[in-house]
Amino acid sequence: MLTLICIMQSLFGMGHKTYYDVMGAAAYAGVSRPAIDYWIRKGVKDVNGKKIWLPARIVDGETQINEIDFELYLDALGYQDEESGEDESNDSEP
Repeated sequence: MLTLICIMQSLFGMGHKTYYDVMGAAAYAGVSRPAIDYWIRKGVKDVNGKKIWLPARIVDGETQINEIDFELYLDALGYQDEESGEDESNDSEP
């Protein structure tokens, strides 16, 4: 489905944007589907204590989350992907 969305946007001249569905976003962030739904509907506090909501849109009944918006949201929550966390620990070793 994600590939289909990208293809459709390219065909209609809207540029290339990547969108996650809720399950894809949950898998990427390592959280449950209900967590993503909660972030969209109720929001959570960021690392500075400010309440933020995950931007999303609904197209033909499917929730879509823009890849860039999702990355920025995870950054605001203080998330790090597993690879970058491993790299940092390796860099600190003598």
